[in-house]
Amino acid sequence: MKLHTCLRRSAIAIAAFAALQAAAQTREVVLATWGGTWGKAIAEQAIAPFEKATGVKVKVISGVSLANIQMISAQRASPKIDLVMATSQDAVTAYDDGLLATLDPKEIPVLATLPASGLRRDASGAVKFAGMWVYPYGIVYRTDKVKTEIKCWKDLWRPDLRNKVGVSSPKYMNGYFLLMANKLAGGTEADVKPGLDLVKTMGQNLVAVVDDSAGQQRLLAQQEVWVVPMVSSPAYKMIDEGVPAKFTIPCEGAPAGMDVIALVKNGPNAADARKFIDFYLSPETIANVTRELKITPVNRNAKITPEHAKYTLADAEFQKLVVFDEQATAAGRGKWQDAWDREIAPLTRR
Repeated sequence: MKLHTCLRRSAIAIAAFAALQAAAQTREVVLATWGGTWGKAIAEQAIAPFEKATGVKVKVISGVSLANIQMISAQRASPKIDLVMATSQDAVTAYDDGLLATLDPKEIPVLATLPASGLRRDASGAVKFAGMWVYPYGIVYRTDKVKTEIKCWKDLWRPDLRNKVGVSSPKYMNGYFLLMANKLAGGTEADVKPGLDLVKTMGQNLVAVVDDSAGQQRLLAQQEVWVVPMVSSPAYKMIDEGVPAKFTIPCEGAPAGMDVIALVKNGPNAADARKFIDFYLSPETIANVTRELKITPVNRNAKITPEHAKYTLADAEFQKLVVFDEQATAAGRGKWQDAWDREIAPLTRR
């Protein structure tokens, strides 16, 4: 009888130990992020090292930013996703909709090392989400055609650029071109009329409105425009492919898109999800990811190789980045586009 009891207890202990081991082996966080080149870099340079270091598996759901936010919204009653990577604009909307949890620097120490511009906070000061990288919206110009270097936004109005300037409407990159023109003219996100009026004065300089990076690359490559504001990543890609051009951060500063990582509210694996954020945003990991993507990390402690530096902002340029009110931008872009279509689009009709 004693032997039977002992064996039974041993069996129970072994089963319990096996169950604990299985639980440990199945620790998992679910991350919604991009696919393609972006997803590949994140998987190879961040997810694989994290899994090796912690034993926590990362399940990836691939999709574009807005689609992933919509998926989280659909799961609101019973979230299955722990983390989401998104554009800051989409993350603002998600946070305001109650889909995201705040981030505590005490639980995620790396947050304390990020610049203020890399953290978005709510009215109480709590961190809504954290920036991973930025992609500045500057000016690209053909160095074989433009004889006098372009250094500032105001240079787009120069007489030597007649019929050679392309710009973007408010539907592209959060309306950054209009917002920068508006800033030069003394306007605010609440009133973009000064910016619209200033764009009108471009007159014959303005030859095209193009709202996608492929179109911007094509116009520059075919010399239909000599100058166009655009995002750094496609600009550098075009330059690497042989187009004689230069990307510059204007003297008045440049707005920048920022992609962020956020914690889903009531996600099933919050503790391990926080560990992933801390690992992912660390100087070493984010340097490796952004090196693959040829983009600027938000964490300024990231070690940048000489090759990577060709595609990133130096600290002085990073300090010149302009941040616009994302909530005001999201609320106003529809009206701005309507005004643009009425007042600016006709200027390109020759």
